[in-house]
Formats: sequence, structure tokens, C-alpha cells
Amino acid sequence: MSRNLRSPDGPTVRLACLLTIFALAACARGVVATPSPTATIAPVGLGAPKALLRGLIDMQDISWHNTDNAQPAFDISNVDAFPGLFGGIVINATWSQMQPVSNGAIDRTAVDAALAAVRTYNDANPSAPLGVKLRIYGGSNAPAWAKSIGGPVRIYRNPAGCGGVEDSCLLTVGAFWTPPYIASWRSFLGKVAAQYDAEPLIRAVAVTSCAAQTDEPFVTTSGPIGKAHLKTAGYDDQAEQACLSGAVDDYAAWTSTPVDFTFNAYENADSGVDAGFTKTVMAACRTKLGDLCILDNHALQTPLTADLAVYNAIKADGPPINFQTASPGGMGCIWPETITQGLILGARAIEVWPKFQGFTTLTVPQVQALHDLFYAPVPASTPVPVPLPTPCSGYN
Repeated sequence: MSRNLRSPDGPTVRLACLLTIFALAACARGVVATPSPTATIAPVGLGAPKALLRGLIDMQDISWHNTDNAQPAFDISNVDAFPGLFGGIVINATWSQMQPVSNGAIDRTAVDAALAAVRTYNDANPSAPLGVKLRIYGGSNAPAWAKSIGGPVRIYRNPAGCGGVEDSCLLTVGAFWTPPYIASWRSFLGKVAAQYDAEPLIRAVAVTSCAAQTDEPFVTTSGPIGKAHLKTAGYDDQAEQACLSGAVDDYAAWTSTPVDFTFNAYENADSGVDAGFTKTVMAACRTKLGDLCILDNHALQTPLTADLAVYNAIKADGPPINFQTASPGGMGCIWPETITQGLILGARAIEVWPKFQGFTTLTVPQVQALHDLFYAPVPASTPVPVPLPTPCSGYN
């Protein structure tokens, strides 16, 4: 991936330095590193290189995935309210939506409709077009025929997605860690890649393998009843670690599109975490895919209070890196410092929440300031924010 070093002089950089107090400190230091605005990756296969996503990414509303068998809705109006200020948008889809029949053909209806909306937006904003990150949910959003492979297993949404109440929001999954299930999942992903790997708008595809109830492979079921049901169905650390170790191989058919893999510290089935195993999977992703492997985490905030070992490993491994912020309440609605924290860690693109006190509640100048952080010199460190009350609102 190309990188530039440039000296901060001239009116463009002086303007960037005025945009935020964080940039002022960086401007005083001389030469600074900034990501190339046209950075591309060399494909492993025969496809043409795709430009990496950069800037703010609309992650879309994800509250639907708290309900068993729910389906997403694509909403281009989120970014329409801030034309030219977003670098990308997520198209969320589900396995059940795209392959309702066992081993059947791919239903392109929902994804193609979302791509059409993106093309319309890009036609209206040719100087700042959107790229797409495609995220396909399995787990509790897998088709019934896939859930019947070793299941369905009754689990429950983790409290964070169920109003803080444990073991009350029923979800069902197949035995996603077993070879028959993985074989069907890989076959499905291969068919999707045959349709969309060459699509220039799709600039990243998210790894969701082994994820039971969200899109995050390393986020496990925490409730005691769900954990007991999974154990009865054969789920254990050995099976889960084998699933996670093979997740990159599930996306082998995507030879031209960067693969975005979200990492958290591995949670043992009984108790405790193992960041060392996470680092092993992270290293394997980079070994197999090189710069086609985008390292990610979906709980960005400042200061970093969780998964610190994982964040340090991501920073050490270097770009390409993407993040998703914690929910606005989770990061205290501290927008500029949170984005700056991600940039310091090496992120080129950061997904932000549109709902739940998300960016749709902000003003155009506020979102403009966040956008501009990606094009200003990156400061050495973020100030530690004063703790804010929760729930929060606004632009803190």
C-alpha cells in the first residue's frame, strides 16, 4: 500500500491545522505521515486493484440483528444529509436473505438495490464518491436450512443487545463451528464472490465467520443458558478456535477485494480471555492475504479501556486498518477525540453509528470537522477527555 511523507506547509495544511486542536500540535512538529488519498492494494488474483476505503463510513442501523431472523434495511439518507463528507457506507445483508434455499443460487435483490442507491449518490457527488463495505451476517441470521445443520441451537442475545437483560431475547443458530456448516458457508461465500468480487464499488468484504449473534467473529454468547445449550451441541474452545483459525480461508474466493477482519480478545468458553490466540489469527490473516487483510475492531473509544492488547497488536502490525466506534453512549459522544484515537492507531477508515445519538444528530459543520481529521496531520496522542454522564448526547 502506498504511503506519503510530506511537510506541512502551504495554505492547504494551514487550513487543516485550524480545523481541530489536535492538528495544531502536529503541525508544529515538521514532517508528518498522512495516508495517501488514492492508496490501492495489489490483488492476489486477477482482478484490478481496488482503492482502499478512507474517512468516515456509515455503518447503517444494526439494531435489527438483536432479533432472530431479522433483516436489515439500507438507508442512503444518512449520508445524503452530509454530502461529500463520507468516504464509504456499509451494505448489511444476511445469509438467509441471499440464499434462502439450501445450496441454491444467490438472491441479489437487496444488495443490488443498495448498490444502485450508492451509484445515484455518487452521480450527484462525483468529487467525493462512496465506496462500499459488504457485511453479510450468518449466525442468528442464517437461513433455516443452515440452522438445521447441528441445530437449531437456542441461545440468547447478550445483555448489551437486549436492554441489559440476560437470557431474555431468544436467538437460534446452527452448529457454525462444525465442518458441514462451514462447508455450506464457504460454498455460499464463493457464490457471492463470483457475483461481487469484481464489483468496483465494493471495496471491502467483512469477515463474519463463527459469529453467533453479531457480525464480530470473536464476540461469543455470554448468557449461562445459551452457553449451556452450545456446550450440549458440541461447542467448546477447541472447536471455536478451529473455526476462527479457518475464517480467512472461508473468504478465499474474494481475490480482488480487501477482507476486513474484526478482532477482540478471545473469550474462553468457561472463563478468562486469551489475547494471544487472537494475535495468532491476526498474524495468519496477514500472512495469507498480506495487504488484502484489513485489521479491525468495533469498540473504538478514548481512552482505550478494553482489548488494549488487541489494539496494540493492530497498531504494531500496521495498515490497512479500519475501526468502528463504540456506540455513541459507549464512547461518551466524544466524537473528535475518538476519531483521533483511531487515526493515531493507524486507521484509514472508521465506521460511525447513525442511530442512538449517532452522527445523524450532528450538524453539517460538526461532521465536516470529523471528516477533516482524516486529511490533517495526525497528532502524537489524544487528550484524555473528562468523563461525561451517560446517556450522552450531542458533540462532546
